[in-house]
Amino acid sequence: MRKRNCRVEIYFTKTELETLTKKVRKSGLSREGYCRRILNGAVVKEAPPAELPLLIREVRRVGYNIDQLLKRANSIGLLDVPQLRKALEDNRAVEKMIVDTYTTPSD
Repeated sequence: MRKRNCRVEIYFTKTELETLTKKVRKSGLSREGYCRRILNGAVVKEAPPAELPLLIREVRRVGYNIDQLLKRANSIGLLDVPQLRKALEDNRAVEKMIVDTYTTPSD
């Protein structure tokens, strides 16, 4: 049986409907899904660009390479490698920022 079986009809002005349509397109959701999320108090973000998984993968690859350099420097006795550690921290911060920007917290 259908979970949502109550129907609501809403009338919009042309401007209101255009505004709603623009926001729905940016979110990548259906009009109904967008409205439900807004009514439930969720913050609806723009849909991520299609290249996002590639970008995240590349940032992680760079972080992995820096981590390998740190391990190698440590194994040959170069104990003072603050620039590499800083680069790894910066890389992880960028990755977290990208993920936080384009993902919604689970309800």
